[in-house]
Amino acid sequence: MTKTTAAWTAAAVLASAGSLAAHHSLVLFDTSAPVWVKGVVVRFERINPHSRIFVDQETGDGQVRTWAVDGPARFQLLGMDLADDFLKAGDVIEVCGFTMKEEVAARRARPEVADANRFDRFMNGNLLVMPDGRKRFWSDYGHLSQCLDPNDPEPLLR
Repeated sequence: MTKTTAAWTAAAVLASAGSLAAHHSLVLFDTSAPVWVKGVVVRFERINPHSRIFVDQETGDGQVRTWAVDGPARFQLLGMDLADDFLKAGDVIEVCGFTMKEEVAARRARPEVADANRFDRFMNGNLLVMPDGRKRFWSDYGHLSQCLDPNDPEPLLR
């Protein structure tokens, strides 16, 4: 490798390090209290760097709020041995997690794919309550313990 190539490679690595750290920083999320969302699955995407579940939640005034819920990466889902159709459109689930701070969520939306990523709120999901009522670990990115009831005898699926 030439010195010029090495210098450019080092610069590229250093330039991306800040964005990688920011991408995985809990500073981006409001971790003061977990948020519970119950709603209907609209779509589930097995993508990298995070899978995404889109959930329609009916609010108290009859409006529908769409949540984008980040979860494990595609390769992590494979390790969890989950079938491709373990979540289907129309399933009713609950998610416990932490919302992304408003200013960060606004920057994350990609206008060039607005229809594909249309959502009202964004969160990182830590715990899923599946349609059958069983609780499933979804992501440890945050404070999973805040979503768990220590008196709940039901085991958490992993």
